[in-house]
Amino acid sequence: MSNKILSLKRYVCGREAFRFSDLYINTSDGEEELPINVLLLEHRKYGHALVNTGCTDLLKKNKAQYLQYRQRHKIQFEEGDSIIAQLRQDGMDPLLIKKVLLTHCSPECCGALPLLPRYEIVSSAQVLCLLKTRDIDEDMMKATLPEKVIPVRAAGLFQGETLLKAYFKWIFDIFGDGSVLAFDLSGHRSEMTGFYFTESRFLYAADAAADERVLTQELVPSEKLLSQQSYPDEYLVSLMALRRLHREHPEITIRFLHSGDIPCFTAE
Repeated sequence: MSNKILSLKRYVCGREAFRFSDLYINTSDGEEELPINVLLLEHRKYGHALVNTGCTDLLKKNKAQYLQYRQRHKIQFEEGDSIIAQLRQDGMDPLLIKKVLLTHCSPECCGALPLLPRYEIVSSAQVLCLLKTRDIDEDMMKATLPEKVIPVRAAGLFQGETLLKAYFKWIFDIFGDGSVLAFDLSGHRSEMTGFYFTESRFLYAADAAADERVLTQELVPSEKLLSQQSYPDEYLVSLMALRRLHREHPEITIRFLHSGDIPCFTAE
C-alpha cells in the first residue's frame, strides 16, 4: 500500500536555552541550547503541511513585551531562522503550505502564522477555540497572532483502533485517513496536543518535556519545573503516559518540540 505521508522534514526555527539542573532533580547538566523544531510534511492527497511554525522577528515588534517574555524564555533567533525564509531558501513557495497542524498556542509554535500567505489550521477543538476567541493569558502570544480571520478546522474523532487509546484520551484524525493522529497531552498547557505519524511510528510530543532524555534517563521534574506548567498534575499524568508508552512500545520513536534528532524521511 502506498504511503499517505510522502515525506517529513525538520526545520530549526530558533533555539531556546534550558538549564537541566534547575528543571530535573536527578541531573547535573548545565545550561544548553535546544532547537525549536518545525516539521514540514507532504501528504499524498492534501499536499504540504507544517507542524507548528516556529519563531519570527514579529516577537520583537513590541520591545517591552519581548523583554518580559525573554525573562521567562531564553529564546534566540535571527531573521534567517524564520520558516518562511528557510522554505524559500529550499526553493519552496510558502503558498504551497495548505495546512498548519498546531500542538498548542505559544509564540514558539505559531509565531509565524501572520507571515504565511494562505493556510488552514487543523488541530483539536481546544486549540482552535483559543485561537478564534484569543482568550489567551499571554500578551506576547496575542501580539503575534494574525490580525486577519484565521481559517480553522477541528479534526474529527478517530473511530479506528490505535494503541494510543491505552495511553491518551481524545484521539483525533487529522486528515481523515488515519495517517496522522492527534491526542490530548494537556499539562504544560490545557490545550496541548501531540501528533502520531502512524506509518512511520513517530510520535511528536510537543512541549510535554524538554527532550527525549526525560524518557530515556527517567529524569524527575523539579518543583521549579512543575511551577512553570499551567496544570502540574496533568503535566505529570501526560509524562507518565509517555514513559509507559516508551517502555512498552520501543518501536515507537518519541520526540519533542526541542529534540535535537527528528526521524525525517522521504517515501520511496
